Amino acid sequence: FYVMPKEGDEKYSHAFDLMYNNLELSSGATRVHQHDLLVKQIEERGLNPEGFGTYLKAFEYGMPPHAGWGVGAERLTMVMTGSENIRECALFPRDRHRLTP
Repeated sequence: FYVMPKEGDEKYSHAFDLMYNNLELSSGATRVHQHDLLVKQIEERGLNPEGFGTYLKAFEYGMPPHAGWGVGAERLTMVMTGSENIRECALFPRDRHRLTP
């Protein structure tokens, strides 16, 4: 809901995913900065805007256009090392038996 749709063709958005084989290494997007559009997109996904009150509050006062992206460090390490399991590339891996470091 927070990804900026393409003006005039909302089936597209201003977002990207950097893929390696079937693994997402990085993703990013231009974010919606208009309060009304955020509320509309939340509702279109069948969600209740009241559940996003704290997030939406900042947009009531105005928000400049912005974007963000991130890299999955463990995923990138997994590809670079040829590891089969991402837990081998995480400093504090989690599974069903280990939830805290």
